[in-house]
Amino acid sequence: MATMFERFRLKRRQLPDRSSPQSEMKLPNFFIIGANKAGTSSLYHYCRQHPEIFMSKNKEPMFFTARGPLPAKDEKVVNKPSLYYQYFTLREYMDLFVSATEPVRGEASTAYLAHPDSTMWIRKIIPDAKLIVILRNPIERAISDFEFQTNRNKSESRTFAQAINDALNGYIRPTNVDPQRYLNLGLYGHQLTVVKRFFPDNQLFVADYEEYNRDTVEFVQKVYKFLGVREFVPPDTRRENVSGHATPDISRTLENKMKQYFEEDIKLLQSLVNFDVMKWLQ
Repeated sequence: MATMFERFRLKRRQLPDRSSPQSEMKLPNFFIIGANKAGTSSLYHYCRQHPEIFMSKNKEPMFFTARGPLPAKDEKVVNKPSLYYQYFTLREYMDLFVSATEPVRGEASTAYLAHPDSTMWIRKIIPDAKLIVILRNPIERAISDFEFQTNRNKSESRTFAQAINDALNGYIRPTNVDPQRYLNLGLYGHQLTVVKRFFPDNQLFVADYEEYNRDTVEFVQKVYKFLGVREFVPPDTRRENVSGHATPDISRTLENKMKQYFEEDIKLLQSLVNFDVMKWLQ
């Protein structure tokens, strides 16, 4: 199987002449890259309603993280099957946008922030792309992710405390979700540091999830302005992909352990954003 570098080197050669408007229409020009469990499904839904925005029918193609095509049905995927996606070739990916007539085209793969080196490939293939990042208190994000894995995916059987302690101790139970995701997906400082190596600030929209929650319509107007489309109030402002289940209890001891785990990364993040994230440590 080709390495990631070989794969994208080959795919970039397949790009049509950039002077052709028809070829440009087959690529997105913005991405909602995360964070996971920070309202990205809802934002995808609001963008999809705007008359000047086209969103891929598949919310998360994850093209820029895929290691290879989906294995054959009789082939066992031993390591991280989530890194194999159906849109492996550039042509398959471009076909997601071939019907777009809107000037702004996007997709919403949160794996791009979780695997920020994917933004290097976005930069190489779509250098003028705009990226949207919403950041949520990493402890709240972990809880929401745990609820999703427990109640929607039915793949988590531990308590939240057991899962986090497994993550802190480096223990992986073979019948459960890799617990490291509950912690590592919240290391926004390290993730955003990589993203900023490849994209200048004027191509990044980095925002606080709490602002998003306070006034969804006003927040979405800021996103629309960033994308260069007109003001528009989405007819349907319901939240998407909400678990609707009770939040697990978290002891003060466990909360303090998690704050200690995230502390250095949050301090790093504060140097990269213009809103208060130190409040997450209070």
